[in-house]
Amino acid sequence: MKRLLASAFCLLLLTGCVSSGTKVTPEQVAQFEQGKTTLAEVVAKLGPPNSTTTLGNGQTILVYVHISSSANAATYVPVVGLLAGGATGTSNTATFTFDSRGLLVSSGSSQSNTAVNTGLLNQQ
Repeated sequence: MKRLLASAFCLLLLTGCVSSGTKVTPEQVAQFEQGKTTLAEVVAKLGPPNSTTTLGNGQTILVYVHISSSANAATYVPVVGLLAGGATGTSNTATFTFDSRGLLVSSGSSQSNTAVNTGLLNQQ
């Protein structure tokens, strides 16, 4: 019985978390050299991007986005969740720009954090 309760508790904790996309760290972005690394090399190491844009001048921009979020523990407590529930989230973005020959011109990464308050008492 204890195993069943422990398993149910773990499952409940896991259902409060969600993530999507391809996470690329600043360290991974830094490993690619401007003027040397090709578009094919980036895709081979990181996988397919979430977005590809081709500009009129022949440049190609690859964007990798990873989003994760999790509900606050208070969200799952009856009545308390209604009053003080919420969630936190993180978004990571890595962008690679290539010239018309497919060579890396520039790259960068960013991270943003957010908190969403859904409870009646924690609205700002």
